[in-house]
Amino acid sequence: MKPITYKSKTGGVMLVSMLLALMALSLGGCMRRPTGIQILPMGNQDVLELTANDVVQVMRAAGFSDDQIYEHGAALRDGMARRGAVQVKIDDTYEAVFAAKGDSVYISTRSRGHFIYDINTGWQNVR
Repeated sequence: MKPITYKSKTGGVMLVSMLLALMALSLGGCMRRPTGIQILPMGNQDVLELTANDVVQVMRAAGFSDDQIYEHGAALRDGMARRGAVQVKIDDTYEAVFAAKGDSVYISTRSRGHFIYDINTGWQNVR
């Protein structure tokens, strides 16, 4: 029996170009740079359970985007509930600290200042 062969120059070129395109797309997915945000729990005497609304309020005040809140909000909430405080590190810089004291979250940011958020009454003025 004689094997079936395909003798087309354009078919080989199409196959090679398709393989190269697939390789480029797969490597492009691997080369995405992560946001570089790390939520690092810290020890504190008080712990505080935040609602989803509380997390959004404090993270927006600290300058986080909606996507960053969606991606890292659960880690901030868990860190506050388990350890009472978290540091937010972006790449090599510590950008913010969130710490529980009573029913309040004390927020200190590198670029936006200092805030106090009470989970019962909302924002408080900082002097």
